[in-house]
Amino acid sequence: MRVDLTSFGVEPPEKGTTGRAGQTGAAETGATSAAGVDQTRFSFDQTRVQSLEAQVLAQPEIRQAKVQSLQQAIGNGEYSVLPGQIANAMVSELAGAQG
Repeated sequence: MRVDLTSFGVEPPEKGTTGRAGQTGAAETGATSAAGVDQTRFSFDQTRVQSLEAQVLAQPEIRQAKVQSLQQAIGNGEYSVLPGQIANAMVSELAGAQG
């Protein structure tokens, strides 16, 4: 199977390739082939992608409400992390830095 992420929009299947039902790219005309190649294409709506990008970029880098709630929980002694979780996070961090 070939995935082509570089093309935009809807493209007709290539001749000689087969679709899900075993029909060739000329399936609309009723032609069929014995060659069994699956092919998938993704299309991207550039307007939608740009809209989502703008929404993400409009978000603050630091979520102040989340920071404040964590600070409050820590201050009240309600926030705890298991030592094993801390150790795993440290090992993962070090392994990522070395790789």
